[in-house]
Parts: sequence; C-alpha cells; structure tokens
Amino acid sequence: MSHIFPPDFITRPGFFSAKQGVTAALIAACMLGAVSLPTEAQTAENQPPAQRSNTSDSAKAMPADADQHFPAAWWRDFGDARLDTLMTKALTANQDLKIAAARIQQAQALLNGADADFKPQLSAGAEAKRFRETGSVPMSRRGALGLRASWEPDFFGRGKLLQMAAQADAHSQQAALTAMQIALTADVASAYFDLKLLVQRQALLTQAIQLAQRQQEVAQRKFEAGAATSLDADRWQAELAQDRASAAQMQSQYQLRLHQLAILLGQRELPVFGHPSPSTAQLQEPVAPAAKLDVSLIERRPDVQRQASQLDAALARAGLARRDLYPNLSISWAGSKDSLKTGSDSAVTGFSIGYGLTLSLPILDGGRIRSNIAVQDARVLEAQAEYDKALLTALNDVDSCWQQWEDSKAVYRQWINASQASEVAASKAERLYQAGASDVSAVLDARRADLKARDALAQADAARWQSAIALRRAAAGAV
Repeated sequence: MSHIFPPDFITRPGFFSAKQGVTAALIAACMLGAVSLPTEAQTAENQPPAQRSNTSDSAKAMPADADQHFPAAWWRDFGDARLDTLMTKALTANQDLKIAAARIQQAQALLNGADADFKPQLSAGAEAKRFRETGSVPMSRRGALGLRASWEPDFFGRGKLLQMAAQADAHSQQAALTAMQIALTADVASAYFDLKLLVQRQALLTQAIQLAQRQQEVAQRKFEAGAATSLDADRWQAELAQDRASAAQMQSQYQLRLHQLAILLGQRELPVFGHPSPSTAQLQEPVAPAAKLDVSLIERRPDVQRQASQLDAALARAGLARRDLYPNLSISWAGSKDSLKTGSDSAVTGFSIGYGLTLSLPILDGGRIRSNIAVQDARVLEAQAEYDKALLTALNDVDSCWQQWEDSKAVYRQWINASQASEVAASKAERLYQAGASDVSAVLDARRADLKARDALAQADAARWQSAIALRRAAAGAV
C-alpha cells in the first residue's frame, strides 16, 4: 500500500513509546507501508509529501456498472445464476452504496478546491450612488468600476498539504465504498443461502410432521387395543405439537430473511424469485486457497486502506498546522475608473491603480498555533492507533475465518457419515418390518432419526457455505 507520505517517517525518532514501536515493527513485518508523526524540525522544512499516482481513480464515485468497480466478483465462483442476479440488483440499487457514492463526490469536490486560496484571485466590482453633502450643494452622482487581483504564493507548501489532506480524504471515502460493497455482497450471499437452508429444512420438517402423525396414530391404536399405555400416545402428540411450532417458527424466519434481503436489494417489495432450490448439490463446491492466505492480502482490505488514508490526512494536517508558524506573503493589485458629477457640471472621470505586498508573521497569538499543533499531533497518534487496530483486526479476522472454514469442512464430513449410517439403519428397519421381525413403530422411529440426521447435515452444509462467504469477506474477495 502506498502512502502520500514517504515511508521513512516510520524510522524517525522521538514520537513513539516502546509500546508504539512494537506496533510499528509489527506493521513493517507484515510488509504493509505505514507512517508515523514527523518531528517538528522535519516538518518545518519545505518538504511536502509526494502525491499518490492514482488520485483520479480512487476518488471516483460508484460507476453505473458496479461489477466492474468491485475488486473481485467472488460470488460467481459459486456457479449460481440466481445469486448473480441478486448481486447485480444489490450493487446497483442499494441505498447505502448510493450514500457512500455521494460522499465520494463530496470528497472529490473538496479535493478540486483544496488549494484554491493559494491560486491567483480576480474579482470585479461596480458602485453607483447619489448624495448631497449640504443643503445648498446640488445633488452629486458617483460611479466606479474596477478590478481587484490578489495572490498568495505558496512558498511553504500550505496549498500542497491542503491538497494532500483532501486527497487522502477522497481515498478514505473510496475505501469506505469498497468496504460497503464487500459487506453488502457477503450479506446478500448469506441471506440467499439461509433461504436455501430454510426451504430444505421446511421440507424435512414436513416429512417429520407426517411421521409424528403416523406415530401418534399407531400409539393410539395400541392404547385402544391394550398393548400400550396412553403415555406413548401423549408423547407423540407432544412431539407433533413441537414439530408444528417449529414449522411456524421456520416460516417466520423465512419471511424475515426475505424482508432483510429486500432491504439489501434496495427495494420495498419482497424479492420474487420463487423458492430457492433446496439443494446446493448443483453449485460449485466452496473452495479456499491451497495454502493459507498470505499476509499481503490484508493490504487489499478496504478497512485497512481507509485507516491508512485517514492517517495520511492527519499527517498532512499536522504539517499544515506547523506552517502557521511561517510568514505569509500576499501580493495585491487594484484598478478602477471613477466618475463624479455634481449638479449640472460636467462629469469628472479618473483612473486609479494600486498594488502592494503584505508580509505577516505571527509573534504573539496567545498559544493558539502551538495548541493547534498539539491537537493535530494527537490526531495523528489517534489515526496511527486506528490503523494498527485495523491491521490487527484484519489479521485476526482472516485467521478466525480460516479456522471456521476448516472446522466447517470437518463437521460436514462427520455429518455425512452420520447421515449415511442413519439411512442404512432406516433401510434395515424397513426390511425387518417387511419380514415381520419388527413392528411399524421401529420403522417410524428409524425414519425420524434419519430425518434428524439429514436436517443436521443440511445445517452443516449451510455452515460450510457461510464460512466460505465469511472467508471471502475477510479477504476482501481475494479468495
């Protein structure tokens, strides 16, 4: 990651405690460029920081084709055309993205006018008035038309620092938009796979309710025949009531997820795409890199980039605060044509031209400049700490998401084995019943156990997809 301030700032002494030095060493070890607060003697020199090379690219608002602007369309790796359609809708209609795009336009406008005060200024003026000095003097008319120009040469880099700060702000807003895009696409994918899971679980629960009804009927007949107590019938009646309550709760969750997805898509009405396919078998398997994510991928995370830009802006403003200690030179010029007419006399006209130099140097200001310097230095330290925090959070986020991905694969494999075993048990119970070696209750119990295993397998499969989404979110789509 490039910064508008040279990377040798990190080696400058006198501004970090031992604890902060450890943090800086960590950043350097992670191969991510970082900066620290320059000393007063160093910022007093006329050494404005170098510009970034990609100013115009990073300060643009969201284009019409959001997919081209997004760093990586990772969701296409899943091979789901319906998910691709939802992503396109979200990236073009989401209200949060529109808000972020408007903020980028504001930052770009501020960048364009950041150093306007240090460019030549030209203004025109006109005046016309009537007046009478005493009662015996005729009415007089006076008119004037003139130009005024001024220029404050930027000898000490004030305008450059203002431009650098505005440029860093634009970078920060661009990173905020990218972060919002990554979070949005991850949320859309998460909601979509939640809907697929709920559809699959609803189908399994419907079968479980049918089995519970059958079990309750069998238990009731046994009770009526004197072959069992009423406890079995009551137990299955309770099981049936619980399954029906779970079905109602699951339907409520499905509707809630639909409403959440509608908000993500930037629309009021619920998405109309039918029931998502309950199976993920036709999709591409969620995969991760063959080797663990390299730490350099953290650099592309927009939250890290945003904090780096905010640190750049704080450094620029700290340098700007020190420039208030330097003298100001202003060059001005004015020219006008004046006309004066009194009573019936002929108008008298004249031209006036003036120019001058103004040099000012603060001597006593009650500590205002030094106080502002201290405030800006503290803001740099705050921005440095925020950058360190963002970096550590990103590293921890990737590590935890990677571990979650590995665990989800292991759990999924275990539930595959459990589901296969329950399916075999259900088949054996069916054969024993057909051979007259067991009653129908054993078959129904085996089928319900098989449904529970299949439900757990569906949840494990969904957790695997969710962990794949989380890993791509953590790596900013770089997986």
